[in-house]
Amino acid sequence: MNRKAIVAVLFMGLLLAGLSSSVWAGTSGKITGFITDVSTKEPLPGANIIIEGTSLGAATDLNGRFIILNVPPGLFTVRATMMGYREV
Repeated sequence: MNRKAIVAVLFMGLLLAGLSSSVWAGTSGKITGFITDVSTKEPLPGANIIIEGTSLGAATDLNGRFIILNVPPGLFTVRATMMGYREV
């Protein structure tokens, strides 16, 4: 079986309400993006997206899009996996 790479295009949409004000506590954001096959550029529905070191993640929809909500502020490693493809 020829294993193909997947391209993960992640739009780091960390929408942190109250960044300009220290009054807001407990802010969180989201990570959104889409997953496609690197050679065909076709979306990959059902790919798993995981934020390492947390219990947060999502699966892609029919268009290869995903949204992970309630992401705390910080730097994270995001991993995309799908059967038949190598992990990125």
